[in-house]
Amino acid sequence: MQIPRTLTALAVLLIAVAAWLLLVAPPPGVRYYEAQEMAPVTLGADGALPTAPPTTLAWQPANQRELVQWRGPYWLRWRLPAQPAHHAADRALRISVRAASQPFWNGQPLAANGTVGRNADEEQPGQVDIIRVLPPSSSSSTDTLVLLASSHHQWFKLRGADAFVAVGPAASIYSLNLGPWLIAALATGALGAACLYFLAAQRGRPRVAGARLLLALGVVGLALPVVEAWRPLVGYAYPWHGPRLLMLLLLHLAAAILLPAYLARRFGVAVPKTARIAYLATLLALAAFVPSFDGRGAALLLLSLLTSTYVLLRARGEPDERWPILTLVVAGALAVPLAGGIFLDGPYFLFLAVLMGFLLIRHAAQLRMLDHHNAQLRGERARLSLQLLQRGIQPHWLMNTLTGLQELIEQAPMRASRMVESLAEQFDRLRESSTRPSVPLEEELALCRNHLDIVGLALDRHIGFEVEGEHNGLWLPPGVLHAQVENALTHAGAVACAEHPFRLRIQRDGDRWILELRSARGTAPHRGQGTGNRYIEASLAATCPENWRFEQGPDGNDWYGRMELTCAS
Repeated sequence: MQIPRTLTALAVLLIAVAAWLLLVAPPPGVRYYEAQEMAPVTLGADGALPTAPPTTLAWQPANQRELVQWRGPYWLRWRLPAQPAHHAADRALRISVRAASQPFWNGQPLAANGTVGRNADEEQPGQVDIIRVLPPSSSSSTDTLVLLASSHHQWFKLRGADAFVAVGPAASIYSLNLGPWLIAALATGALGAACLYFLAAQRGRPRVAGARLLLALGVVGLALPVVEAWRPLVGYAYPWHGPRLLMLLLLHLAAAILLPAYLARRFGVAVPKTARIAYLATLLALAAFVPSFDGRGAALLLLSLLTSTYVLLRARGEPDERWPILTLVVAGALAVPLAGGIFLDGPYFLFLAVLMGFLLIRHAAQLRMLDHHNAQLRGERARLSLQLLQRGIQPHWLMNTLTGLQELIEQAPMRASRMVESLAEQFDRLRESSTRPSVPLEEELALCRNHLDIVGLALDRHIGFEVEGEHNGLWLPPGVLHAQVENALTHAGAVACAEHPFRLRIQRDGDRWILELRSARGTAPHRGQGTGNRYIEASLAATCPENWRFEQGPDGNDWYGRMELTCAS
């Protein structure tokens, strides 16, 4: 499944990006022009703003970095090739200037955009993007667009004024930039559906590692196209342009933090605390000090993708899950330096939508697999519970115990009475333990000592069970020590066990518990190959999948059993 998943994920990404790039290309007949000349406004004796472009102005070449410092009022001028008469009808103009503005086309005023003012009190902020239907072209070979503008309400200092116009057929101008957002809407809808599917799959189930991080990343993926589409689809007054860019930067920063964090949690890659702090500090430094907005977004994205690639390469196991993700991440990392701002303007959130959709769907699939595995574990635990009860009342042991009890009733009534009480206690403990997947070590030890009391009363000898080491908070699958005690009594004999008491040593190594049980070795061959050993292994596998180990064998005069487990504390 690894190769088909990888190719499918990559194909979906390439198709989405190719469709975006195809639709974002300017329609036929539409031309873009940056501001060509600029000049400050010279106020008359009455201090009023001019109502028409003056014939004498100190025009200078437009400089976007210098222009962004001007608050206004100021003039901008474009000289555009005039269209032939049969092309001049039904034309429109799209003006993008972060200011209030009053446009003049060949000296004729067009509808104002806000109110140009000498100061912030007089100015009414205009829209960032406006569209105006154009009158016929001039008789000369050049059309002139002059703009009176002011921008007193800027909240953020930007590097460029971003002043440009687009001229073309009215239908093309009004539909400009709408086509690509159909692709974005489809990607956003698919990501939203994946988020809902993930939430439905997660509901009522135990959380898998990284679920909250993935959901937060999905929310970022949904918010990013909404903020991006705010300008081309809805529009806003120019003072909102800075806050919108800040929101985009914060979303980029959030995605840069969440993506590698989720992948590290999902695939169990340990990241030192110092490395995490250094990564966060680097992200914040890039967001604060890289000069341009596009440069900051590109730097954050590239660092995030490179870090994610490193995390995926360090991970072990689950190649069917890792390789498709790694392919998408590497494709994104290559696109950042090759495509530059084009990638950030649209394909970035398409990439994020495809990546997030894949992660959400695979995470939900993991939950389904976990459900199936848990169902198997519940069936296995039910079988083991029944087996525990059957082992506790197996006919051979019960017959020997009742025979011994009959003899004690005639010879030692007090011991017989104690044996009846111990039998009742053991059956009660077995019944209680069989209903739970794990029990505290104290209860398991009580069951073992209770069983040894019964055997010791029949033999009229004490059989000891010594415990060494701290065991607070240790839980075990029920019956795993009891099965080893039964095996020792069966294969070594009760007399040997009375002469050689059971000794349990408990150690803790990090999150792992180690239990070593020593008992009499005995002389019976093939010990440790029967139902008791299979019961122990099945119980550990059902309770602690992939986190257990059991081994046993002779060790000098002892029979040695060792269990290691991590999930029972």
